[in-house]
Amino acid sequence: MFYSLTQTKEGLGPLFLRLGLAICIFPHGAQKAMGWFDGAGFQTAMDYFTSTLGAPYFLGLMVIGFEFVGSVALVFGLFTRIWALGIGIILIVAASTHVPYGFFMNWFGDKGGEGFEYHILAVSISFALFFLGAGSFSIDKKLGDWSA
Repeated sequence: MFYSLTQTKEGLGPLFLRLGLAICIFPHGAQKAMGWFDGAGFQTAMDYFTSTLGAPYFLGLMVIGFEFVGSVALVFGLFTRIWALGIGIILIVAASTHVPYGFFMNWFGDKGGEGFEYHILAVSISFALFFLGAGSFSIDKKLGDWSA
């Protein structure tokens, strides 16, 4: 099982996918976990998940963990398949909250929120990484070669 989680082939495609996803997701996780990037911080994020959305506490923790820790792990290519799958699932749920605003980003600020086009791209990248693995220049590549 360990081998199947870390197994990956050489290739720069997955490297660019995981770096791009990590760059886009890390600020969202850092807002929730640390209050960075003008974020409200951990307690406010958890209050939003539990009180406003009615999600269990552990799901809020998982969202913050996958966005914050997972995006850092993607940079290094560590257990990429797990982190990518989690981020993909989180973004599917997040996309559902953006459906009322339509497909497109809110370029002119007149829709009251952002559309879900960003989510489609990020979910596609996440699932591609889940199936491809981390690619070249990753800890997964080293672990997969070692455990083979």
